[in-house]
Amino acid sequence: MDYTIGIVGGSGFVGYSLAKFLSESFHIKILDIKQPSNQLSGDVEYVPCDIRNYEHAKSCFKDVDLVIHASIVQIPLINEQKRLGYEVNVVGTQNVCRAVEENARIKGMILTGSWHTIGERELRGIIDEEFGFRPDKVEERARLYALSKIAQESIVRFYDEMSDKIYGIIRMGTVLGESMPEKTAANIFIEKGLRGEAITPFKHSMYRPMLYVDIEDVCRVYKNFSTKILNGQLEKGENSLKHIVNAYYPKPITILELAEIVKRAIIKFSNGNIQPKIEIIDTGQPTLFTKDDVKKIKVDISRLKNFLDINDMKSPEESINRIVKHRIQKI
Repeated sequence: MDYTIGIVGGSGFVGYSLAKFLSESFHIKILDIKQPSNQLSGDVEYVPCDIRNYEHAKSCFKDVDLVIHASIVQIPLINEQKRLGYEVNVVGTQNVCRAVEENARIKGMILTGSWHTIGERELRGIIDEEFGFRPDKVEERARLYALSKIAQESIVRFYDEMSDKIYGIIRMGTVLGESMPEKTAANIFIEKGLRGEAITPFKHSMYRPMLYVDIEDVCRVYKNFSTKILNGQLEKGENSLKHIVNAYYPKPITILELAEIVKRAIIKFSNGNIQPKIEIIDTGQPTLFTKDDVKKIKVDISRLKNFLDINDMKSPEESINRIVKHRIQKI
């Protein structure tokens, strides 16, 4: 396909993974204030881009047909530099949307959304695209991040409803992949376990229901959404909700279950040479979840299937097995 996709924040884990995958079908421009740490390959180029400045963002987008917006100031930096978080996450998103709107060549944009918008505590019922925003039902450290993702979604949805272009949102579960951020629970558990150390979930959150998605599935979802926008296959509607898709593996698991999956994978792929223990850490914080909380929610991914033709998703266990096998081979 003779199209160019600009990936804002393309130097990060998700953005760079998308760049590598989508470069098999499109010309890719990584638009980021920092250069990717990995060497570029395939049909990918890097363009310095600071979305905090509208004119700069606009100039970065001049030769693209679609924009994927994956730029975000995350935890813990957003709590340490709140103004930076606002300028990138909120003002930057407004600048991206406006630059897309004012460029006649660009057919639309897709925002990398997050399941953090639905909160963490007291989840009940069916989780679908209409579940709603609950930013104050998260740990304090995640509150500004959740508010940021909600603000981004709100801006994107306004543009989708007042523009002739498509402004879509893909809400992702916590993404599992070989290059996932160091401070995610899955990565910490794997690294500790591979060193022969105990895998250490916290007592207060060990029963927290988690929604995960594999990075390979994420890439397929973005490719299908991008293709539909570029080929003019999507219709405008009265409600921007129709252009929001949840990308989660449909069965939630707890943090403790994640630890157990990691333990099994390490034992299996080390041929029993590494047998980490699981030790629950009590920090004295009140317990936020019960063992039955994970049974109180059901995940509806019918839109993922019907709208984007994704009929199968990798389970967290499949993802962890692949990651652990890959890392053990490198030891």
